[in-house]
Amino acid sequence: MNPSKRYLWIVSFITSFAAILTPLDSTIVSVSLPVISKSLNMSYVETIWVPLGYLLALTALLLPLGKLSDIKGRKPLFTNGYLIFTIGTIMSGLSLNGIELDFWRVIQGIGASFILAVGGAIITETYPANMRGRAFGIWSFAVYLGTTIGPVIGGLIVSVTTWRYIFFVTVPLSLIGYILSIIYLKEPKIRSNIKMDYVGSILLISGLLSIIYGITFGSFIGWNSFSIFISLVGLIIFGLFILYENYYKELSILDVSLLKNNIMFTAGNLAALLNYTGYFYLSFFISFYMQRILNFSPLLTSLALISLSISMVIISPISGWLSDIIGSRILATLGMILIMIGLLLFIPLGTKASVIDISLRMILIGIGMGLFSSPNTSAVMGSVSRDKLGVASGTLNMMRFLGQSLSLAVASLIVSSFVPHNILSSIFTGLQISSFEISSELFLLGLRRLYLISSIIIGIGAILSALRNKK
Repeated sequence: MNPSKRYLWIVSFITSFAAILTPLDSTIVSVSLPVISKSLNMSYVETIWVPLGYLLALTALLLPLGKLSDIKGRKPLFTNGYLIFTIGTIMSGLSLNGIELDFWRVIQGIGASFILAVGGAIITETYPANMRGRAFGIWSFAVYLGTTIGPVIGGLIVSVTTWRYIFFVTVPLSLIGYILSIIYLKEPKIRSNIKMDYVGSILLISGLLSIIYGITFGSFIGWNSFSIFISLVGLIIFGLFILYENYYKELSILDVSLLKNNIMFTAGNLAALLNYTGYFYLSFFISFYMQRILNFSPLLTSLALISLSISMVIISPISGWLSDIIGSRILATLGMILIMIGLLLFIPLGTKASVIDISLRMILIGIGMGLFSSPNTSAVMGSVSRDKLGVASGTLNMMRFLGQSLSLAVASLIVSSFVPHNILSSIFTGLQISSFEISSELFLLGLRRLYLISSIIIGIGAILSALRNKK
């Protein structure tokens, strides 16, 4: 059955609404985090887990929920996700300390995972193949719109009132999304009653949690026996997850055969993983760099951060349309090359950088992301059969958010390897720095090493992207 044009627009509107909301609540925190950490007297680890807890919940649950949507349907997960997200949002705004805020951010991430796990599958299942690139272009536009307005709203709120309203302001949007999806979203077909992969889901969740927990705590507290043990256990559990999924193919939440036999699917997912690992930390560290080292206000910081998002918003629909004509390989690879160049251009920046200096580099990286995202998503989702759409959407989104989680964790590890812990603690908690000049130079040394290493990661991803076939 071919859906009407009216319903196609309804699907794009509803999924795009969700695509705006989840990154909005992520980026609205980035520019406000220096204010939040100082207000709640948060430690460095508690501070970095504000974005990381949200992302880790998304990463760990996307595959299990993608599989569940193939069995039980898309609409129930999509609508219930809004309710969980709303609860987490309200309680985040009411948090009284860092631990409490980290916990409710995880709950927010759980709600967001319900929404995002099936968003791509709904689009792919509804739209015909020759219109899918444009549909994902609209979806990417919505993601980047949420990313764009988040820092501005966050900067304005913390400039005129308490940071708690950066959470409360998104509650009405979440409730509107819930009502729209209940009323208008249709369930295309009845799902099969195959069993859920509970063992694989538990292995995935526990493995990822252990890896990220070990890296973040080990990078700052120190690589003692406990941190090393937790990280190694996480890697072992994740390895067992891959083996288990390969053995129990009929139940698996991760279709290992797709990774082994589908070059387009594998290359697109690995490119997404490396791309987000290499650049996503940028807003987090740039926010502290601008407010603590350059002494810019949150509002000025937000202006620099949105330059990245605005360029994404402009380019992503165009690249989605072009991918329907020339394929994804050239666009996605060129995008990653531009991101790599943008990161390298951050290396010369020091203690006298201007908002323009930072914004121009952000624009270049944003153009690269706009070129990469829509074509890569369309190519990956279009490379699988209809019965694998939920798993494919969950896999791609998991790679995206795993890359984002690893980006923050690995960036923390790299910077802490070059910056003394007392200086990091002063910068991230807003405490008085005894020697500002020395502390700033050491922090900048860590950032420069971070930019160099992450650009290498992006370069490897660009090579993988270039190896895919033309479509």
